[in-house]
Amino acid sequence: MVLLYNARDATRDVDAFALLSANPESLRVAVRKVAELLDLPEDWLNNGAKGYLHGLALGDVLLERPFLIVRTVTPQQLLAMKLCAWRDDVDIADARLLLSKIPGDKDRIWDTIQSYLIPGRELKARYAYEDLWELEHGSS
Repeated sequence: MVLLYNARDATRDVDAFALLSANPESLRVAVRKVAELLDLPEDWLNNGAKGYLHGLALGDVLLERPFLIVRTVTPQQLLAMKLCAWRDDVDIADARLLLSKIPGDKDRIWDTIQSYLIPGRELKARYAYEDLWELEHGSS
């Protein structure tokens, strides 16, 4: 959210997952080197968000180098992840921003995010979405 939309001034860590890595150990070494060079905590690259990832809808490329491509998932998938988490004010603020980036009415947007909801969290996400929509557009 910070890199993609400049949504916040700071974040505690970077949520990421490696889609393809020929050598996972080289990725871990690179992460440790970046931590040392930039005086970051060892856990600055967090793969915990993958627990909210269901399916994969590749979004914009944020950085491309010969041996590294950094990209986001689509706003629809990010919104689904935020709705499934729905833990705190940060999730709510992020979801509000993401909702503004997705065109369509209430039902159309819901239809575009349903396939990315974590199985078992669909009801939580639906209630969160209803609250979010009401927050942004009033009751309908």
